[in-house]
Amino acid sequence: MLRFSSVARAAPALFRAARPPARAMAGGGKPLVVPESPFDGPAEGSLARSEPIVEMGVRYEAGSPSPMESILSQEPIVVDGLLAVTGGGALGFPKQFIKLKPDDPTPVACTYSGLRFVSKQALKKAGKL
Repeated sequence: MLRFSSVARAAPALFRAARPPARAMAGGGKPLVVPESPFDGPAEGSLARSEPIVEMGVRYEAGSPSPMESILSQEPIVVDGLLAVTGGGALGFPKQFIKLKPDDPTPVACTYSGLRFVSKQALKKAGKL
């Protein structure tokens, strides 16, 4: 008859043996880590909008870009691999791992920052690079 203490000592070794081997990232290459420096949006007064708008309860006067207009004015960030990492640290939102598809040239947006990413492989396949 086995005692509880002998089973408890043997349990970690059993779990280590059953663990599957580690896998490498799909697509190879290192993930793109987005720096914490702020991205510049359109300059003050450079918008073609002539009337004020209200987004999320905040009024933005004509010529003053809203946060959404600032993000949408930037081109998608081209990533060499299939993974982009954004957030964490001083940016104020959790670290996000954004997985990109090698055959879809549609940009994938970060749910927190709104930055868009696209894979270089997808752009080459679509003939846009």
